[in-house]
Amino acid sequence: RRGFTLLELVVVLIMITIIAGMAVPRLNYEKYRADAAMRTVRTVLQGAERNAIMRQTNVVVGFDLTNSRMQIVEDANNNCIYDSGERLTIRPLEDGAKFANAPVGYGGSPSAAVVGSNLCSIQGLPAIQFLRDGAASTDLEVYVTSSRATSTDFRVIRVAMATGRADAYRFTGSTWTRMN
Repeated sequence: RRGFTLLELVVVLIMITIIAGMAVPRLNYEKYRADAAMRTVRTVLQGAERNAIMRQTNVVVGFDLTNSRMQIVEDANNNCIYDSGERLTIRPLEDGAKFANAPVGYGGSPSAAVVGSNLCSIQGLPAIQFLRDGAASTDLEVYVTSSRATSTDFRVIRVAMATGRADAYRFTGSTWTRMN
């Protein structure tokens, strides 16, 4: 009769286990955490821009660096202050991700976790305001990384003031390269 013996099946399973055991430690989970944090921040910023255009009201995104989360405020009276009655949404970063100062900023010099020439402040947090026409209140750079924070785990999300467009970049250890 045709088929495999129990011994042959056990040998194949042992070989698969050995190969998988060598491959798993090579996976860089921290890189995936940094990518997830970058996507979360970029999604929140893009959503805030779209929301500002659709609702014809300013939307403010504040960055809580200590608690690794963002606060999104639909600023109904356009004063860049959270007033009662305005909708506040809190969006945390992914587990194992945080805002952090990059070893080298996008422009080349050391940076803070959130950089902008005209940042506003909402509830004591550095913030960017998206205007009703989709533009932003400032050019912005937001740096995120994984919990281990090695240089290649850093990501930056850049927002252009004139258009409100958010682009993402990865640090390779020496330069910043654009991500999709």
